[in-house]
Amino acid sequence: MDYREQLFRPLSKHFVDHLVEEIFANPFDFNIVYQLIFDSDNKVAWRAAWACQKISEKHPEWFTYRQFNELASLIISTKNAGLQRGCLSILNNIALPSSISVEFINTCFERMISPRSAISVQVISMKILFEICKIEPDFITEFRTYLETISPDDYSKGFNAARNNILKKLIAK
Repeated sequence: MDYREQLFRPLSKHFVDHLVEEIFANPFDFNIVYQLIFDSDNKVAWRAAWACQKISEKHPEWFTYRQFNELASLIISTKNAGLQRGCLSILNNIALPSSISVEFINTCFERMISPRSAISVQVISMKILFEICKIEPDFITEFRTYLETISPDDYSKGFNAARNNILKKLIAK
């Protein structure tokens, strides 16, 4: 199957689900779709990220440490909100490596608080930062303090709900 050509066609949730089922039936094709996340055409790239996000929900073990770093680098460099959301969602679904670049952590912070970021990007960035706290306990105090000082009036209800849930978990630690 020519996955790149398929990703150019009009897209729907049904189509992506079908594409993902095709990958589950042919796991060797996973790397083909994964590589399309880095396609020069933004439409193909974010659609491939959407498919890989769904794959990561059922098979997070298919993603490697190298792929984590590739996706983190892409998140740092891309301005495309759909691609950011897809890649962040993948990283949120897979196991975090024991070593994460400071640049990626800073990017998550920036995307979390930026009013220019899509709400989904803000919230997933926050969730990833919370997961990083589990690996780096020294980071908990800084992250908690930061979330406590954010003015709820400056953010959406969705952001504030995620913030409140994460704060409850951080306080319980």
